Amino acid sequence: MTELGTHAIGSVLRIRPNVGSEVPMAHAIGREIIRAGLADREFIDRATRGFEEYRRLVEPWTVSLAVKVTGVPAAAIRELAQAYARGEPFRAFDGTEHEEDRALINLSLLTGCGHTERKGRAPFHLVRHTPPVDLTDEEYPVRLTKGRRLDSYNILLQKGGSGPPLRRTECVELSPEDAERYGVVVGEQVRVATRRGSTTAPVWVDPALRPGVAFMTGRPPESSDANQWPGRASCPVAGALEFEAAAIRIEKMPVVAIGN
Repeated sequence: MTELGTHAIGSVLRIRPNVGSEVPMAHAIGREIIRAGLADREFIDRATRGFEEYRRLVEPWTVSLAVKVTGVPAAAIRELAQAYARGEPFRAFDGTEHEEDRALINLSLLTGCGHTERKGRAPFHLVRHTPPVDLTDEEYPVRLTKGRRLDSYNILLQKGGSGPPLRRTECVELSPEDAERYGVVVGEQVRVATRRGSTTAPVWVDPALRPGVAFMTGRPPESSDANQWPGRASCPVAGALEFEAAAIRIEKMPVVAIGN
């Protein structure tokens, strides 16, 4: 099974698009399928509606533009399009957003895999890409995402090789590259700063994360002020209670000298 968020090509390359770019990724794949003549036109004409509108929607999403938005190499995008056209099913991220699901349904319809039990033609969904409101920059270079962590994902940690294992608490999860960049190690307390406030949390290193992306569950650690927690900020554009992705920087905590 091909996963839109993580795809192995030749069991070597692992791909994760930039946070919030799953819809552009799907659009670019759909455009490649159409331009390569791999769309199932018989199925589209017989069982779907809205194809021409969908085709116009994805036409601007060239591979070169998708590379800039998603961070995924052009060769990988083309390989994903070929794989999907061969009938390899896709699976979105766990906890995927509704718009991402609809973008993936479009790919199923495009290739004749979108079966429906109800009468009538299945519609292509005109899913628009809405980039994150809180953009990264030199001051806040890391994209913080949040979500739910399954209980099975709560790894038991052994402290110092002795004593009872510790259940992993709320952490800020970083890629190995970012942990090295900031000079932090697993278990080290750091400050997670946003444009609206900050909190502290211990570091966890997750090799599955790409550089420039961090993860937390979205709830404040017990030691933080919930009112300052970045996940509680209101979105001025959508009016949503929380940002799904915030721009952050990681700050090492000062070393406190202990007197004699």
